[in-house]
Amino acid sequence: MTTDALTGRTIELCEDRVRRAGEIRDEIGRRWADYLGEHPRRLTAVPGQTDGEWIFGVRTIIPMPVRLSTLFGEWLYELRAALDATAYYLAIRDSRQDPPPNERRIYFPIKLEAAAYDKSQHRSDLKALSDRTFQLLRRVQPFQAHPDHFSNALWWIEELARIDRHRRGHALAPHIGRIRLGLEPPITSPRWLVPESAPKRIPATDVLTPLLAFTTPAGWTENDVRDHVVLTEESVTSWLDVTEWADKASNPMRAMNLERRMDNCEQQILDGIILPLLTSEIDPSTASPRSGPAENEQAVEGCS
Repeated sequence: MTTDALTGRTIELCEDRVRRAGEIRDEIGRRWADYLGEHPRRLTAVPGQTDGEWIFGVRTIIPMPVRLSTLFGEWLYELRAALDATAYYLAIRDSRQDPPPNERRIYFPIKLEAAAYDKSQHRSDLKALSDRTFQLLRRVQPFQAHPDHFSNALWWIEELARIDRHRRGHALAPHIGRIRLGLEPPITSPRWLVPESAPKRIPATDVLTPLLAFTTPAGWTENDVRDHVVLTEESVTSWLDVTEWADKASNPMRAMNLERRMDNCEQQILDGIILPLLTSEIDPSTASPRSGPAENEQAVEGCS
């Protein structure tokens, strides 16, 4: 296969993998909407440890489908596979051998520390790459991101894949968003059970997620409590997210909901890294990784 044909075939493959990742992202959104349509959580009040103390929270009555996390793992795989295919192509191009030398050790490196990238063993593993290509890949590493790596797509793909591989349960989890309710007398002494420092999206547990404690006259029942708690259909908003991603992401990624963050990663990886590498449009003297969308791109609040 000629170099031009191999380049075209690799571009087609990588574009299709990222396109497939987008289709998986859309399917996650549809399945999440279907799940919410089953009204899987219910606002409820349970007695506290003393007479007159009540805990108000959200009870999960229908667990989140396992398939959502399975799909998220597939989304991660497609993006990682597109990156690795790019590295393999670069190894063939630079070495002029197919398969390239040390082919089983070829992968797209993602390193948080410069020392890990610069290790002699790491260079040896990727010996099929030219020095120029190796240095070019160094320029797009998360440790080069500004102002930090917490909005860098490469780092998050690596970190989320680690979470997805080693978590016993879901990487994705339901989260509780906006909380709006009112308390009428004689309810007294309300106190939030969610720390003020907690993120605006609170992970929902499989049973009761406590939100608020308060005091009522002795002998009250749950119906008495409900008669004095003012709720609307939008009192609590449900979100789908990866807790670590929502908590640690820096701006502008922090302001995005899960769907927007996933879409942004797809764009960063394909348009900002893969295609420039495959078409030799990255200048190694100026290349640098993007930590997020362009400065004039509006970061939006997420929706449920």
